[in-house]
Amino acid sequence: MSFAGLDPAPRPVGIVLGVAGLLLTVTGLVAFNLGYVGLYVAFLPLLWGGITLFVEVGEDFFLSLLFFAVTGTLLYAVGLFALPLVVASFLTAAPIAVILQRWGRQTLPQVVSKDRHPGWRVVEFSGILLCALFARYILYRSGGGGIPFRISEFESLARFVISEVGGWVVFALGYGLQHRARHGVLFSPHSDFAASLPSLLATGLFLVSPHVAIMTLGLNIFGVTGLYVGALPVCAAHILMRTLTLRRAEIERQNNRLQKMNLDLARGERMAAMGQMSSAISHQMLQKVGLLGLQCDLLRDALLDKTAPAALLILEAQARMEQLDAAITELNTTLSDLLVFSRDFVLHVVPSSLDTLLRELLEEVRETATARQIALVYQGDKGEGVFPVDRVKLKQAILNLLANALDASPSPGQVSLTLRTAGERVEIAVTDQGRGIPETDWEKLFSPFFSTKEKGTGLGLTFARKIVELHGGTLIAHNNLNGGATFLIELPARVPEE
Repeated sequence: MSFAGLDPAPRPVGIVLGVAGLLLTVTGLVAFNLGYVGLYVAFLPLLWGGITLFVEVGEDFFLSLLFFAVTGTLLYAVGLFALPLVVASFLTAAPIAVILQRWGRQTLPQVVSKDRHPGWRVVEFSGILLCALFARYILYRSGGGGIPFRISEFESLARFVISEVGGWVVFALGYGLQHRARHGVLFSPHSDFAASLPSLLATGLFLVSPHVAIMTLGLNIFGVTGLYVGALPVCAAHILMRTLTLRRAEIERQNNRLQKMNLDLARGERMAAMGQMSSAISHQMLQKVGLLGLQCDLLRDALLDKTAPAALLILEAQARMEQLDAAITELNTTLSDLLVFSRDFVLHVVPSSLDTLLRELLEEVRETATARQIALVYQGDKGEGVFPVDRVKLKQAILNLLANALDASPSPGQVSLTLRTAGERVEIAVTDQGRGIPETDWEKLFSPFFSTKEKGTGLGLTFARKIVELHGGTLIAHNNLNGGATFLIELPARVPEE
């Protein structure tokens, strides 16, 4: 397992770990047993393989199941001499690493290779590992355990479990101390295997210690052959972990690419919308300004006509001024609609009677409807229900729908406004008797600046949908079987909190 960050110089914690590792290595030399030389040599290939087989499982964390399993098995097989043998495996693995690196194989984890002092990081790693192995040995031997460890005995198995727990506690604390010296925190919350002391303990006890027991059992029963056969499961676990880790990394890369593509797409859509908005604004402004200029030219020509009677000039000037006023009013309406559309809305929600609100709306448009010979029909019971809404904004949204319905309905005709409650939701429907919505207009019906009216800004329906969605509701439209169209608002009983 590994260490985080890029440290410009060794830390005091790292120095302590390095010195402790050196002292433990020297101490382990006194445990050399000439009768175990063949076993020492048999372990070296497994140690070399474990050093070069690792899995990057995070920005500052790597895991070598084989190496940890082999070092644990070695400790229970030969005792304290496992410590200098582990150090010797690091030193003798250097030529192998160089050869593999020439073949394009990554022989060092990135957290080590990218460090300014990669050699010092290896020393830190060795110190933590040797301290953890020494703690296992002390716990195991103090409990009466013998070397080599015979896993078939229940008491020995209990000592093995206790020593493994103690050893992984020491390893986790050592990792946490050096991590804190580099980053100010004991563990990496973003790492699956080293997010906390319990997660690091679980990693060691459930991913490594069982393989130590399997390899030890194989060594007890079949000797060196059993040792290598017992290493097969941990190699399979390494392959599985590497495959899953690489697949996860690839998925994360694909997600990052997808997010970038989505951002680029959203940026492109925004640019397209800005272009469309600019075009629509330019068209609206130029149209209105052109009309103003035309009226001014006509007024100037009329005033310069010295042959015309004074009374006729006055009447002509009044007509032109009225047309100028109408053009200015239309320009002001267009700019107001654009301002409303672009503004970020904040709802001021109060419990309101929708029945009262809709009746007020009908009264506001009744004069216009009467002038066009359009009957207004309302269906809804008094006190139909009180719902939390922004009265002003919702009223404006429904007013836009009513205005569209009046424009679409023939004269004479009828516009219906319906209020229905269904449990925790309320429906408001505006129905006209017009020609309905053409098939070609469905996709852009609620798009900004789309309008079928000669003088429409194309913002009414967009504004209405925006207000309804801020209330947590929906606004949809459909054509009626008997002609005309219906715009249906569905609102929840409670406005979502932002």
